[in-house]
Amino acid sequence: MRSVLIAGAFASALAFVSSFTWASELKEVRVGFSSIVPETLIAKEKGFVEEQLRAKGVTVRWVESLGSNKTLEFLRGKSLDIGPTSVASAFLARANGTPIKYVYWTARQATGAPIIVRGDSPYRSVTDLRGKKIAATPGTGPYISLIAALRKYGLKADDVEIVGLQHPQGRAALISGSVEAWAGLEPDWSIAELKSHARVLFADPDLADGGGVDVRQEFLEQHPDVVKAVLQGFEQARLYARDNTKEAISLVAETSKVDDTIAANVLKRYDKSAPAIRESDFPALAKWGELYKSLGSVPASTDVKAIVRDVLDPSLFAEASN
Repeated sequence: MRSVLIAGAFASALAFVSSFTWASELKEVRVGFSSIVPETLIAKEKGFVEEQLRAKGVTVRWVESLGSNKTLEFLRGKSLDIGPTSVASAFLARANGTPIKYVYWTARQATGAPIIVRGDSPYRSVTDLRGKKIAATPGTGPYISLIAALRKYGLKADDVEIVGLQHPQGRAALISGSVEAWAGLEPDWSIAELKSHARVLFADPDLADGGGVDVRQEFLEQHPDVVKAVLQGFEQARLYARDNTKEAISLVAETSKVDDTIAANVLKRYDKSAPAIRESDFPALAKWGELYKSLGSVPASTDVKAIVRDVLDPSLFAEASN
């Protein structure tokens, strides 16, 4: 019996050592980038994340994401370790069982995402959209902003026809006339406004929104130093864009395949001056949580404040930036 116990203990110790060795010998981190998030494009093209990780012997595999829904799909499937989403989408994913942490702001927005219509559209109020087709990307901040706007004006999702499209396809559908409105975001928002003379019909001032960086919780627990290094790479990109405006515009324009005017508008649209998670972010995100709860997007038993505390991590970037 004693020999069996010793053998069992040895096997457990070996498993622990193997697990520790695997965790400490990470060779590659998979990082998301998107034309929706200019800092990720700048970081990728300038090699800032690679620069931060070089001393650790960790390489970077960049994975393109077309929106928050795709990033979260990749994070759930563990084909991505770190990637950009809206803060609202991060809450929804966490509340529905996806173990992620929101650790860094790439851009803050004073309102919810806008509902955009063509410039010659007769619509002047959200109520005018009753019975109309509206493009939106399910699982993203613009989608839930649309639902919130409809509700604020006494409409339900069933009172309109929501057409599920990724952001670029939604813009194209709006301009072609296939839909009457589109719940949008950058860079397609600027393209629609500046190239096709579209206009914002409504953006909810009660729903502060924005985008940032999510990380798989398991990955964060195993490799906090790697996550901090990736965030430092994104911070380099933010400061580069701030201090080298012309170069940043050209880089974003080239990598996003848009002209300089569009890239400049994208870079100046949102507040990028406060990347760290702040105390004020907790009650702001709770508003989204209560909205999700009232719409049935999360279980009625959801403790919104607890989920907000679970998903927002205010310590990581502060540590990384010291």
